[in-house]
Amino acid sequence: MRDISRRQFLGQTMNAAIAAATMAAPPSAARPSVLLIMTDQQRSDALGAAGNAVIRTPHLDALARQGVLFTDCWVQHPVCMPSRASIFSGRYPSAHRVRTNGVALPRQEKTLAQIFLENGYRTGGAGKFHFLPHLNRQLPTMETHPGPFYGFQEFHIGEDDRTGEYGPWLKRNHPEYSGKRDHELPVELHHTYWTASHTIDFIRKCASRREAFFAFCSFVDPHQGYDPPPPYRAMYREADMPAAIAREGELEDKPPFFKTFSRQWQSLNDRVPYHRTQYYGEVTFIDDAIGRILAVLEELRIRESTLLVFTSDHGDMLGDHGLFFKGPFHYRGCTNVPLLFHWPGHLKAGKRVAGIVQEIDLLPTITTLLGMTTPPGVQGKSQKPVLTTDSTDTGYESALIEFGTSGATVPNLVRPDAETPDLYTIRGAKWRMSYYPGKDYGELYDLENDPHEFVNRWKDPSLQATKRQLKDELLDRVLAAHDPLPVREELY
Repeated sequence: MRDISRRQFLGQTMNAAIAAATMAAPPSAARPSVLLIMTDQQRSDALGAAGNAVIRTPHLDALARQGVLFTDCWVQHPVCMPSRASIFSGRYPSAHRVRTNGVALPRQEKTLAQIFLENGYRTGGAGKFHFLPHLNRQLPTMETHPGPFYGFQEFHIGEDDRTGEYGPWLKRNHPEYSGKRDHELPVELHHTYWTASHTIDFIRKCASRREAFFAFCSFVDPHQGYDPPPPYRAMYREADMPAAIAREGELEDKPPFFKTFSRQWQSLNDRVPYHRTQYYGEVTFIDDAIGRILAVLEELRIRESTLLVFTSDHGDMLGDHGLFFKGPFHYRGCTNVPLLFHWPGHLKAGKRVAGIVQEIDLLPTITTLLGMTTPPGVQGKSQKPVLTTDSTDTGYESALIEFGTSGATVPNLVRPDAETPDLYTIRGAKWRMSYYPGKDYGELYDLENDPHEFVNRWKDPSLQATKRQLKDELLDRVLAAHDPLPVREELY
């Protein structure tokens, strides 16, 4: 018998357990299905239903009108891999250990897809997963990967920069476009269309077999570089774009690396309205793709038996405060994302919830809505009572947001001189405090009087008692975020 690594052994053991559980719980068409739709880097205000009068998102707006929209959903880490790991595990980055991009989601983490697989559902996903680093490596496919991929029986991975299946598919089937930029592609060949098409194929296949399904539809956009194809490229006018939230000299009292990043993005800051038109175009393209999926659910007569959840992994600064993209900036634009639930006849229709929720709440909320057992180690809170009753009590006074958690400064691969230290943020209705371990700087904002977070009051002598109180609260939250696994089994 050949030697195998510990990771391979754990993977084989997990696959065997999943197979046994699947045989024990055969799929049933009487059970509801679940469709989780995720975008990459979509701010909470990039949605008509959130009050944006310019952006066109009619399909998502309709879902929000018929379902429940959370306006204060906060990510646990404003970078792709840690955030996605938190969504799929229901656990803080400190617990699941994906502390930054480039760290693979540990195989022993139980994902939402695995839970559904163990409960007899057919599981499938398409688009951006980002459970594994994809720079300079070959990503798994259904042909090369034995058994389910993090709980997905069917998966079509298409990550940033056309890595995964999408790039080779485009080159193989449409070689004349493989070297073209996104805005030079026909709509039908774009990654957004490709992702929706795979999702539709999976749903049709499950419907034909009368299988309950868990489908994950994950769009790469509106991630930079803001490059939608026609007609979305010219859909919006610069004159109609909302102005960036920024004020002259506001970075003077911020941590020193803020200025370094702002200078790095000077060319983007010079054209904020233009980049916003392209970002909005990508969002509308995605909304149209969601419309295609909804039409198929209607056609198959399974929309009312399908719980639909929509969110994004994190936001985008998009020129606010002179900054772009995501990273160690815990402003609203980067950390507040859309979250809506839609399930006709089962949830409060047209409900809008302003209470704080966290993205780790998605997993326990979905499992409890469907009557499943939530696995041990999950740290999020089920929002089922808020979704199904008149209650608006989400169970939170504040959100906990991390960045890094490596215990050391995270290197900036683009600009080595742009230090990006670890930080922890606690954000409530009144205060936002960001703490940088080992640094003599920090951030403290009075959100009631300064909602745009222009004035950093970290060194304000009149607020030292408030800062100490917030530090105590942050310490409690950080300690509580430590991994609760393994569960204690005996007295000793």
